[in-house]
Amino acid sequence: MDTSSPKKKRRRRRRRKGGGQGNPQQNGQPQGQAQNAPAKPKGPVLEELTAIDPQPRLELEYRGCPPACRLIDLFCPIGRGQRGLIVSPPKAGKTTLLQDIAHAVLHNHADVSLTVLLVDERPEEVTDFRRTLERESEPGEMQRCQVRGSSNDHDVEQHVKVSIDTINECRERAARGEHVVVLLDSLTRLGRAFNRSKKHASSGRTMSGGIDSKALEVPKQLFGSARNTEEAGSLTIIATCLVDTGSQGDQLIFEEFKGTGNMELILDRKIAEKRLFPAINLAASGTRKDELLLGDQEQKTVTALRRRLLNMKPENQVEQLLAALKRFPTNEELVAITASKG
Repeated sequence: MDTSSPKKKRRRRRRRKGGGQGNPQQNGQPQGQAQNAPAKPKGPVLEELTAIDPQPRLELEYRGCPPACRLIDLFCPIGRGQRGLIVSPPKAGKTTLLQDIAHAVLHNHADVSLTVLLVDERPEEVTDFRRTLERESEPGEMQRCQVRGSSNDHDVEQHVKVSIDTINECRERAARGEHVVVLLDSLTRLGRAFNRSKKHASSGRTMSGGIDSKALEVPKQLFGSARNTEEAGSLTIIATCLVDTGSQGDQLIFEEFKGTGNMELILDRKIAEKRLFPAINLAASGTRKDELLLGDQEQKTVTALRRRLLNMKPENQVEQLLAALKRFPTNEELVAITASKG
């Protein structure tokens, strides 16, 4: 009688694709290294670099430039790494002012790249911005310029994504040693978009004007990215902020950003109503530590002019200075004549 146990059938093991000895690759990497693959070395982080005062000056004046460029150079100079606010009521000429600044940067500074970020803007405005820069720029200048737009026919999450991606890209370029200027229109619409985002407005606590208490955290970080660095390049952000819109939420957004910049340029509706452009309230506008951006004689001249402007209405300030700009073709001549008169 045979007491031996019956032979067990051997089961065939199926080879898994991409595994086993026949294929030592797993997820495109040698087996054993897939889980412990070395992380890609990170580049420098802008926030970890040493932040210094914005300088040198980004001069906007050039032959035949709009008056706005010359007035900004004197009263609100922009340095590399500036964090500037253009505070504007509706229909005060902020879009034209941004276009003037954009063209001046491209015209005068070959080592600076320009990014225009338009958030929740009308589609035709995005097209107009692109075409204006293309029309007024030399062929080589447009290679240093990009216009990123999320128009108002896109949803809130698209506004948020485009804004974050654009600023992060500019941060990385500045950390690598480039000099980048971002023109952002506008912080108000950016704040509105984040306030409507389910991801970024999730605190459950609402402030006055219907603004979630966490909604503006990321926009403030994006705007706060602007800086000049000691070890690498610079990131300059000039952003518009709307006031007098009749919205309590817009006013709160402005109050949150007020004081976070180091340059403020105030546009005045009364000046715009008189068809005087640029409609800048010169006495109320200015740059912190402008002595680092202006020459000694320029600073003395601007100080003297500001004292005279204090006794004038805002519209009279612009009217008189526009007349002076017509008499003197360059700011250098204007400063020299003013200095000679004492």
